[in-house]
Amino acid sequence: MWLSQFFMHPWMAAGGAALIAIPIIIHLLNRLRYRTVQFAAMEFLLQSEEENRRRVLLEQWLLLLLRILIVLFLVFLFARLLLDPSQLSLLEQTETHHVVVLDDSGSMQDRFGEKSAYQEAVETAKRLISELATNDGIHSLTLIRTSEPATTPANLTNRRIDDSLLGEFEDIAETLIQQPGYGTTRWDDVFSALQLQLAAHRDWPQFVHVLSDFRLEEWEQSPTLKQDLESLTDERTYVNLVPCVPESHANVALVDFSGDLQSAAVGVPLELNIAVKNLGETVVENLPVRVLIDGEPIAQAITIPRIEPGDQITESFDITLAQSGEHALAVKIPSDSLSIDNTRYETVFVPERQRVLIADGSEQNTEADYVADAIAADPQVTGFEAVIIRPESLREQDLSRFAVVYLLNIDRLPPDVVTQLESYVNAGGGLAWFMGDRIDSQFYGELAAKHDELASNPDTLEETVSENENGQPAETLQAGSLFPIRIASAPRQLPPRSEVDSTADLKLADHPIFRILNAADGLLAYYLNLYRVVPLAEDQKTIPPAVRVLGTLRDQSPVFLVTRYGAGQVFISLTSAGPISNTEETRWHNWPFDMNAPGFTVFHLDLVHTIANRSQLRKSRLVGDELKLTLNPADWQPEVRFAPPDQGGLTPITVTATRPQPKSDSPEDSATEQTPVLIAEYKNTQVPGIYRITRESRERESLTTLESFNVPVEESALKATTSAQLRLKLADAEHVIIQDFGRLDGLSQSDPGQELRTFLLVMLILFLMCEQALAYRLGYHNQDSMSLPGSSPLSRSFVSSRSRFPHDEERTKQTRQQEVAS
Repeated sequence: MWLSQFFMHPWMAAGGAALIAIPIIIHLLNRLRYRTVQFAAMEFLLQSEEENRRRVLLEQWLLLLLRILIVLFLVFLFARLLLDPSQLSLLEQTETHHVVVLDDSGSMQDRFGEKSAYQEAVETAKRLISELATNDGIHSLTLIRTSEPATTPANLTNRRIDDSLLGEFEDIAETLIQQPGYGTTRWDDVFSALQLQLAAHRDWPQFVHVLSDFRLEEWEQSPTLKQDLESLTDERTYVNLVPCVPESHANVALVDFSGDLQSAAVGVPLELNIAVKNLGETVVENLPVRVLIDGEPIAQAITIPRIEPGDQITESFDITLAQSGEHALAVKIPSDSLSIDNTRYETVFVPERQRVLIADGSEQNTEADYVADAIAADPQVTGFEAVIIRPESLREQDLSRFAVVYLLNIDRLPPDVVTQLESYVNAGGGLAWFMGDRIDSQFYGELAAKHDELASNPDTLEETVSENENGQPAETLQAGSLFPIRIASAPRQLPPRSEVDSTADLKLADHPIFRILNAADGLLAYYLNLYRVVPLAEDQKTIPPAVRVLGTLRDQSPVFLVTRYGAGQVFISLTSAGPISNTEETRWHNWPFDMNAPGFTVFHLDLVHTIANRSQLRKSRLVGDELKLTLNPADWQPEVRFAPPDQGGLTPITVTATRPQPKSDSPEDSATEQTPVLIAEYKNTQVPGIYRITRESRERESLTTLESFNVPVEESALKATTSAQLRLKLADAEHVIIQDFGRLDGLSQSDPGQELRTFLLVMLILFLMCEQALAYRLGYHNQDSMSLPGSSPLSRSFVSSRSRFPHDEERTKQTRQQEVAS
């Protein structure tokens, strides 16, 4: 029935429509005439009636219309007229579903006054529940936290809002306030979860209340924000944006904490770097930085003198770790409006010594002696211990125990040793090639051909890169082999420096390896003379894109190169490590001698620090990242204990490691499935700090390792989108409500049609007043119809007949005619 689209009570509207006939019937009944009798005395009265008939009829029709409208408006009021059919569902539906999205990202811990934005959001949710509990109608609540949008609390999923929930939410709110978030909100995931929630109640009126700080980078600068919000709305669903911060606040944040952790050793200074960013609009001066080792602050005072607005300052400093084993490091700056980004954590395992393996192919290991003296003359000072072997002994070594592997003057290596070295570098190890007089260019050409083959098939190379990604920033593209360039079969003798051309033999790039050689405008590099190098092969016209040239000769031919293979780095020197011969006429260079000796020592120390093995280096983790530990069941018990930071309020738990589920039926997965590996997983890493992982060997010996989790840098940007900016950006978005801070206007659905019924009521009163006035004018009560002194009955009848209804006039004429006839 079409009336049901516009009336809450369509049958009352249909029945009321029949009532319109009542004033029409009464009007028609009053129009019935008596039999007309003609007589001459009344002709002048009839002539006057004809002259006023049109005006009288218009007044009568107007009165009839008013009475019809009065009946019609009464029907509209009682049947509850709605001009918008979509509003009818809001009255017909007995329950309204409210989805509250609680933003618990790290930036919501921004404090103003005595509370944080997150606390304001929880209190706003509580206030909303309080209002809905007292409103008319039935309301239900579903709570979604942005840190876990796909999971909703069991006691807050489609929960009826009443006094019981209101009392229970007091305790829930306290629990929520004690469990703030530290991670980054992925709004795409939140919108996807909301669509699933709304789809489950699509036939209900629904509200999505987003309680957030609406940071500028996520909301104002989002290119898809309007589309994302409109994807949630329809004629029954509204989105309500409720800001929880009054204004943007300044912030100073620690955005990085790193260092040469891969080369740490007991008693050796360890260089660390911190980066501090000023995210405010005022200058920050004399910012103190505290450094803590295993929870204890060091005596060293670090102060950053000045940081301009928007600038990021990097500060370096050294610490010394006196004991081997696991260490927890932390840096702190004074707290401000957002305290969670004023501390960053790092962990490091410190061995007694870092070991360097040197495989020397020259006679009597003469080359290795020079390198060993450079990096391990005094292990207590350098932190390195050199192990010298012959190339044929490489297959007997556990390469993962070494920070760097040197290959000096190697003629060729067996395929199994090459595979062993590839696995080592691929996992993060460092490899350094140095040429000499014993090399076999055919062997190196075979390695270069392998790179060329992989480089010609980008898909294969990209797959290798993705599998070997270890979170380290790559300087270049990935190489396809450990030696990606072709070299000539014999070394080339370089011409001596002439008096005419006194430029240095070497031109070095700005790289940490050449820190000492480039110092003082390259003074040490100027006195370094090269006499022999192995040139590139004639068919090696260009350097592969995966290789970076770090040093060239005067003729621009390369001599030092670096590349990446997997997670590790490969350094290539086309000259020798040592002088090859002690005879001045046959030397390859003068590097280890005289005034060049300090540069030679520092070069090799910096080389080892730069390319050192990163396979044991802990990956920088962010809160919320999953923590996995792989165990060999032959060596370890399956029980693993995870202990979160003390400040997070979380309790340690013990997890039993299990075998991973096979991903597919491919041969590779089948081989992996046969590998005896157990994996222990821990997902509750929402709190920044140091996590302790303890396991036991089969001999019941305990081993504890440390992992650090930090707050995402993105959470430090506190600049918020104002309500005015949101309204401007979402001006054309339908069914989106934008609140001002501290307001809850429109959080509950108003009575649809209320404004229309108010209008109908006002119009009804006006029609009644007009009807009464017009009826009085056309009725017997007109003062002009009263008798006046000296007037005759005929004149009185004439006067009164002009203001009576037609039936009254007709009756008067009939009476007059009868009087005359008698």
